[in-house]
Amino acid sequence: MSRVYFTDFRTGSKGNIATKIRALFDKAGFARAIEKNDFVAVKTHFGELGNIAFIPAPVVRIFVDIVLGLGAKPFITDSNTLYRGYRSNAVDHLKNASLNGFTMECVGAPVIIADGLKGNDYRTISFNGTHYKELKIASAINDANAVMVVSHVKGHELYGFGGALKNIAMGCVPPSGKQTIHSEFKPRVKEAECKACGKCIEKCPVNAIAYNANKKAQINQNICIGCGECVVVCPYAAIPVVWKTSHKPLHERTSEYVKGILDSKPGKWMFFNFIMNVSPDCDCFPWNDAPVIPNIGIAASSDPVALDRASADLVNKAEILPGSRFFTCHGEHNVINKIGGEGWEYLFECCERAGAGERAYELVEV
Repeated sequence: MSRVYFTDFRTGSKGNIATKIRALFDKAGFARAIEKNDFVAVKTHFGELGNIAFIPAPVVRIFVDIVLGLGAKPFITDSNTLYRGYRSNAVDHLKNASLNGFTMECVGAPVIIADGLKGNDYRTISFNGTHYKELKIASAINDANAVMVVSHVKGHELYGFGGALKNIAMGCVPPSGKQTIHSEFKPRVKEAECKACGKCIEKCPVNAIAYNANKKAQINQNICIGCGECVVVCPYAAIPVVWKTSHKPLHERTSEYVKGILDSKPGKWMFFNFIMNVSPDCDCFPWNDAPVIPNIGIAASSDPVALDRASADLVNKAEILPGSRFFTCHGEHNVINKIGGEGWEYLFECCERAGAGERAYELVEV
């Protein structure tokens, strides 16, 4: 049974939020994961521009100061998105981060986009899974000596629940990796949008793309391996993202990525979940709806499965807030079922079966 350490948001003259975060860090024994001069990635979410539910930059600064105090080298990071938005390339992503307060001056450490300018800076590692024989990990995450994953708990339109596990599997991989997690379907070219620039042909690792009789790119579905590289490199959005999937294969693929990423640096992961401003939608939207429950607290663990299970339980036990999307269900619980429907717990089962953690936990109040 894994231990999950928890503190509420109550503060006073004896201590503030920084005091509580440091207490969680110490109680979880995370100092042993960081050695002097280690490159430590503080993996968080910068929030899509227009969304204000993400963890504020001054709070992330607290983690930076902890790492600096241990003589290591922290940097703040996230990977580029698969969808076309304010965070789909490093230039726009850094602008977005800056506008949301993630600057060197505010967070006290460099802000680095983990998978490079266009989302194609990654390392490929071998993996013996059902869905994957190799995994793509964003270079800055892969090359870091240790990773501190600081996640905002919220709802999610596909996963139902968003916490540490989603932050690992989606947040630590390049867009082409995200594509394969999201869908079991292979991409196709929209001929009307294709400008015959040839970028997808150059990038395809198995030479599955060629010009057809109309001088438009065409993907040979018999050769295509569904890697998603063409989706990422097309500058005209002529190869759209294929989002269609069902929750079971989505969760199974996600669990394999979680397991492979964690195994890339055993004993060097630290996880924190902020259960606050719990909006019913992902932070990737350029808005956030009213929180559905009161702010609960911060949980930490070296086991991301136990951490997310405990966080979900705390969310589901909370009262639904007046004025929120689900207030008509006042007095009821299991908020996450109302957000994402049934099936969201299958991810925890898959991750436990993959060996990424365990669902059983002991909640230790700090």
